[in-house]
Amino acid sequence: MEKNAMLKGKTVFITGGSLGIGYAVAEHCARAGARLVLAARTGKDLAEAARKLKSIGPGEPLTRVLDVGDLGQVRAAADWAGKRLGGLDGLVNCAGVYGPIGRLDLIDMEEFDRAIRVNFLGTAFACHAFAPWMKDKSGAIVNFSGGGASAPFPNYSAYAAGKTAIVRLTENLAVEFAEIGIRVNVVAPGFVATRLHRDTLKAGGRAGAQFLENTKKQMESGGVPPEKAAKLTVFLLSEASAGITGKFISAPWDPWEDPACARKLRENKDYATLRRIDDMGFGKRRIGP
Repeated sequence: MEKNAMLKGKTVFITGGSLGIGYAVAEHCARAGARLVLAARTGKDLAEAARKLKSIGPGEPLTRVLDVGDLGQVRAAADWAGKRLGGLDGLVNCAGVYGPIGRLDLIDMEEFDRAIRVNFLGTAFACHAFAPWMKDKSGAIVNFSGGGASAPFPNYSAYAAGKTAIVRLTENLAVEFAEIGIRVNVVAPGFVATRLHRDTLKAGGRAGAQFLENTKKQMESGGVPPEKAAKLTVFLLSEASAGITGKFISAPWDPWEDPACARKLRENKDYATLRRIDDMGFGKRRIGP
């Protein structure tokens, strides 16, 4: 555990926490002093992750096999963790899949439906189910977005649409959950070289020549280190980020560690959000259509 543990005494539930970005987040949370609950679809991966993290943080993490696309499973996991730990301080939604790759009229729409269910509905399900276990503890939720939320991501429409929806969901929840003391933010991790990108290599030309070539180059170079997203996540879970909510923050590109950036995140309502940008004057801000 780090000497100045930002999350000491806090409990954090992490979906997709056994591999890739989710595991990096878990490791950094453990080093910051958090007690962890890891959830993923594969028990073997969870057991290995818990074993490795046992020597890093305050005890061995609890684990839960979980399909985030199943609302019943998510509710049961939230109740189990909340009762076992007496409530939770943080929730990190890292679980995700690419889904079908290719032009929309040529892909399997059942796979499209499944990707939306895991990426978007899985995040919404978790926020819904875990909020009751966090509201008395002034908790923090960190969602994960990325590809497609800040620019078009052709041939990955299920993934891009779901990740964009997560950003707007996060902004809505930041307003809704303010009254129960929960902050909600969303992280864009950048191109992290995980097993997810094997789907692109397997898809070949269906992924689009430009993105396929970029994926190959990023995989060869190692991509963006997952530690960047993990460090940002710890910050957003900690009291150091008090006052920051409803923001869409890029781990590799936004200077979030700069006090000036943190101040802007707190004070500028439109900064780091999903907005239409053009010459139109929007006038008085309003809620809704």
